[in-house]
Amino acid sequence: LCHPGFERRTYREIAAAANTALGTINWTMRDLMMMGFVVNMGKRGRRLIKKADILEQWVVAYPQQLKPKQFIGVYKADRYEWWRDADLAQFDAQWGGEPAAAKLTQYLKPERLTIYTGERIQELILRNKLRKDPRGNIEIVKRFWTFDPQDTRRETVHPLLVYADLIATANDRNIETAKLIYDRELAELIRED
Repeated sequence: LCHPGFERRTYREIAAAANTALGTINWTMRDLMMMGFVVNMGKRGRRLIKKADILEQWVVAYPQQLKPKQFIGVYKADRYEWWRDADLAQFDAQWGGEPAAAKLTQYLKPERLTIYTGERIQELILRNKLRKDPRGNIEIVKRFWTFDPQDTRRETVHPLLVYADLIATANDRNIETAKLIYDRELAELIRED
């Protein structure tokens, strides 16, 4: 969904881009075909269909299955506003959830801050004076994808992930903002060809 037309690439190209085993791509594509989400059109390649259904299933499954496995911890900062000036890119990290939604829409004032990070987790924590606190408002999650060099969006994660983070909160103000993100960023991605 994030990379329209990607399903037409070879399994090797998909595996390399997804940083996963070739066998994983093989069974994933087979499952997608069995569920009716990918059709093989012979010489014209594969095509992703029922994109709205895929989006809906992913948004439900992500916070239950993948996010808990990537979850690092809950933290607190000395002052609330630190996030406005923080440059996460220098730490191989990006905003997700509410702060990403705030930056994408200028509509939401974040209460809970979500950070997706790569390998420089400790440096991010130390430089921003974050401390572990189960009652904190900062959640740090290990990034489960690699940066796309063509992606100009370095400050925030992909809107699809922001949308999933917001929906998972079941908070009315976040769901309202998620609808804005859906309309502005995702509706075009799931439009059928």
